[in-house]
Amino acid sequence: MAFTKVATVGDVAPGKGKQVVVNGHAIALFNVNGNYHAIEDTCCHRGAPLWEGDLEGTVVICPWHGARFDLTTGAHLCPPAPRGQAAYKVQVAGNEILIDVP
Repeated sequence: MAFTKVATVGDVAPGKGKQVVVNGHAIALFNVNGNYHAIEDTCCHRGAPLWEGDLEGTVVICPWHGARFDLTTGAHLCPPAPRGQAAYKVQVAGNEILIDVP
């Protein structure tokens, strides 16, 4: 595993997301009550930026068409998304947020 620093703890407010780019991959990084989750940012339905979506617990709602994705696994929970999103492992080391992206 090759974890890469993408942000610091203060960069992502609780209940919000932020787009980061790692190895050419756009990643949506979310802060859920101090726990960080990362999934592929571009929605597989029509390409919406998922980091802009609203959160309901560990579920992000696509800002364009309402598809829902589980932040812990990347699984899609309802249409119109045809499939899930890639999910990435996140670590916090001190105040650095690190993501494992292949």
